[in-house]
Amino acid sequence: FLIDLMLVGLVLLLLFHGVASRSSHVTRQGSHLYVNGSQFRFGGCNIYWLGLDENVDGVDYPTHFRVDDVLLTAKAMGATVVRAHTLGISTGNPRSFEPRLNFFNHTALHYIDYAVFQAGRLGLKLVVPLTDNWHYYHGGKHDFTDWRHVPEKDFFTDPQVISDFKNYIAHLLNHTNQYTGVVYKDDPTVMAWETGNEISPPVKWTADISAFLKRLSPKALVLDGTRGVSSASLAVPTVDLYSNHFYPEGNVKVMTENADQSSKANKVFFVGEFGWSHEKPNQLQSWLTALEGTKTCSGDLYWSLFGHLGTHGYEQHGDTYTLHYPGDDKTMLADAQDLRTHAYKMFTNKEPPAHMIPPSPLITELNVGSIAWRGSAAAWKYTVKRKHKNGKWTVICDKCTTDNQTPWKSSTVTTNSCFQVYPHNVAGVQGAPSALKCLNSDRDWWQFEENLL
Repeated sequence: FLIDLMLVGLVLLLLFHGVASRSSHVTRQGSHLYVNGSQFRFGGCNIYWLGLDENVDGVDYPTHFRVDDVLLTAKAMGATVVRAHTLGISTGNPRSFEPRLNFFNHTALHYIDYAVFQAGRLGLKLVVPLTDNWHYYHGGKHDFTDWRHVPEKDFFTDPQVISDFKNYIAHLLNHTNQYTGVVYKDDPTVMAWETGNEISPPVKWTADISAFLKRLSPKALVLDGTRGVSSASLAVPTVDLYSNHFYPEGNVKVMTENADQSSKANKVFFVGEFGWSHEKPNQLQSWLTALEGTKTCSGDLYWSLFGHLGTHGYEQHGDTYTLHYPGDDKTMLADAQDLRTHAYKMFTNKEPPAHMIPPSPLITELNVGSIAWRGSAAAWKYTVKRKHKNGKWTVICDKCTTDNQTPWKSSTVTTNSCFQVYPHNVAGVQGAPSALKCLNSDRDWWQFEENLL
């Protein structure tokens, strides 16, 4: 029954968001976005590490579980758009798509393929930057100039470097996703290709690269990667979208000026990044209310969402803007609920539906005195049940622990016992339990209990 309830909850969640739109491109008509003829406003998040992660004792590809978990979490929060740097910025690292000049590592695309595939299944649209102004692990414009032994400032002007960048873009956009059979350049899951992250290009370069993208991927939108709205680039006909980044959130004056400026030029504006954490009371709510009321702003994406690790607990990033959902504490819980309510207001102009029922967790460690589990998307609390040999199931932890308190330690975790973990969402609704796992020195009884599954 619990598994059926979980599946019903997921189906309702997807239907509420209009999953049929996953096969439709987001289009622009003047200063507004549309999907299937209906105006499209959005709230969402940045998940920069979807294609390559730096938070796992080095740099490595994220597992399928971690991609599934974080995208389902974004969906549970009402997101309709996700911006993901490492789906398009992948240069200069041994695990990148282009680790060195003109050498393409298709193993990297296997992981990017999966993230794009899963986003599409959930009805999420993607904003994909193609290079970075900064020297981060996933690469940036400096890779292209380093390869040609020219100053980084020449990225925007050197003909050979520009040709190399276009070659990179062409190889990426002409790739066929192994899970969908769809070429990236034709995939409606990609709402927009972003010319770069927080770059400062001359208008000539923006016009050249945006025109190149439009020829390659005519149904996708093009986002100017300049941080802030450039008056000169607003006249570029092959650019659809403009954005700005706000740290901390709250500069409503600049946001509305950017939005109105773009609208007057018949272009779309949205907030590509904002820091959700705050120091002043009600600052986040005031910012979100301003975004909702600024009709010339088509959407916003907070920085940044992280999900569960494959062992136990959440993935940690260590900056001020790391968001775990439903939250690490009551303050983050309240802020995350504000972000969820805001996302639904932007997309539907309605209050959010019932909270998603969490899927099954997975017990990953079981020792005398402690138990740990891989977390469940949207779970706020967990219940632990124990069954002694030849005994009945008893509750040894009634919604008493969270993902930040694993491994859970208790003298009630003993041998000759089996255990299950149940997730609960913020409304207290219970999800499907983990598979049964036993701690026993009696091999025959262990095998008997395992056969009950």
